[in-house]
Amino acid sequence: MRRQRTSFSPEFKMQVVLESFNTNIPTAKLAEKCGTSVKNIMNWKQQFFKNAHLSFDATISINRLETLKKENEKLEKRLMELQREKDEAVKKLQNLDISTKKQIVDTASSSLSIAQQCKIIGLNRPSLYYAPRPSKKNDEAIMERIGEIFQTNQASYGYRTMHQLLIKEGYKIGVNKVHKLIKLLEEQKGIKPSSKKVDASKNESLQPSHILHDLALAKPFT
Repeated sequence: MRRQRTSFSPEFKMQVVLESFNTNIPTAKLAEKCGTSVKNIMNWKQQFFKNAHLSFDATISINRLETLKKENEKLEKRLMELQREKDEAVKKLQNLDISTKKQIVDTASSSLSIAQQCKIIGLNRPSLYYAPRPSKKNDEAIMERIGEIFQTNQASYGYRTMHQLLIKEGYKIGVNKVHKLIKLLEEQKGIKPSSKKVDASKNESLQPSHILHDLALAKPFT
């Protein structure tokens, strides 16, 4: 079993060194008496002579300690400021659209890995390498119309509501395709809905087209 190393306090070391100076006890016997080794006593004596001058000018140590304390407080304050600035910068980066995020990722000379950069800006790493397939002319026309609706109305339409609007305008398209084109539009051109929500129940143009108004029934349902 490995022997545990004994630790001696500074007070104990000083007491042993002073006893070695004030008595004629051989170092070997003194080491045996104090439960330590001759080598330890010799090292303690060297340390004592090396640092003895400090005892005559204690103000040097005190002033140095106060200076270090003030410098530490300044560094802690600056560190907190840098942390707040970092959090604010990361928040702004994560709010960017996908296309902009792809452009700011440095794949060549950055000291950060691509994975680290993607994590900071909130970008899914596989999407960095994803290249959308060229869309059809009809899809491009619909995407252009969707972008116009987003920019003109300054409101956030969900893809289902957007589907209703497009159907009313005569476009023949499924709801899932609308959802896909909205995502594609965000990736390619950075266009995305505003955070302002729209209440579809108060907008007549967004009501379902299958509701029958002012229809007189010839006979009741049976």
